[in-house]
Amino acid sequence: MRRAVLLLPLLILHGCSCQQHPPASDPSASRGSTGADAAPASGDDTALTPAPSPPSLAALSAVAADAPDEPMVVHSYVTAVAQGDLSTADAQWTGGSPGGHPDDAALRALPDFRGLRIKTGAPIALDTSTPSRLREVPVQIRVSTATGTLHFQGWYRLQPRVDGSSWEIHGASIQPVLN
Repeated sequence: MRRAVLLLPLLILHGCSCQQHPPASDPSASRGSTGADAAPASGDDTALTPAPSPPSLAALSAVAADAPDEPMVVHSYVTAVAQGDLSTADAQWTGGSPGGHPDDAALRALPDFRGLRIKTGAPIALDTSTPSRLREVPVQIRVSTATGTLHFQGWYRLQPRVDGSSWEIHGASIQPVLN
């Protein structure tokens, strides 16, 4: 026990051996290295060039800079459905309607919304183009009606409108969740 007490301060002062240290052969690890593998001096002692700054978020958007983001479009759509304003809700879809049998029909068919809670996740890019032109927004919805509280989860897929003014709903997959 006495040895452990004496060794503990030494370990703390010396540092833990589990820390990651840069490899010794990496020339950038030791700036003052004079070995054969060190980078040649260029005459001026300037710092390394900084990494390029990431492009602005507005430049990476497939829609206008002042357009609502993807989760906001989903929020306004579900809120319009809850308020019974199906014409405003349908205007959020590609072509102005969700089609014959929308994949969120169970949500749209609920009567008498009394409470609504929408939780959206971060949009997920579904294509490799930059900026992404097809995004999926995960969603969890809790609806209170006269008969009780219902939970739904799934996703809404969005794409830019033809004119690039905002996002529109391209598809959905919303299912009831059993407790």
